[in-house]
Amino acid sequence: MKGLRVFAACTALLIGSLAAVNASAGCCEPAPAPCCEPAPVCCPPPPVPVTFCVVDPVTCCKYPVTVCVPCECAGEVPCYVGCRKGLLGRKILTYKFQCCGACVDIVITKHGRVIVRD
Repeated sequence: MKGLRVFAACTALLIGSLAAVNASAGCCEPAPAPCCEPAPVCCPPPPVPVTFCVVDPVTCCKYPVTVCVPCECAGEVPCYVGCRKGLLGRKILTYKFQCCGACVDIVITKHGRVIVRD
């Protein structure tokens, strides 16, 4: 008789758990729609060329220079920051664009050749 009670209790538990599984499986059958779309991936705008004149602090010669800077700096004239000596008589001039913070080094060789370092 005791075995019959245990069997009846186990059967009742099994039927109750199957009913709960069937009820929960039926409510989520259609897949829920996503709540939000992923944001599109945006690339930053390409750099733009800016041309300005560089003055050699020793000879006072002017050289036109074209550098590529972020598009926020388009149309802005950079500020002269300083000059330092380089190898083989070169002068390294540093210019800074105030609106975007980009710095550019311009190298002037002793023969007047201009090299742009980005």
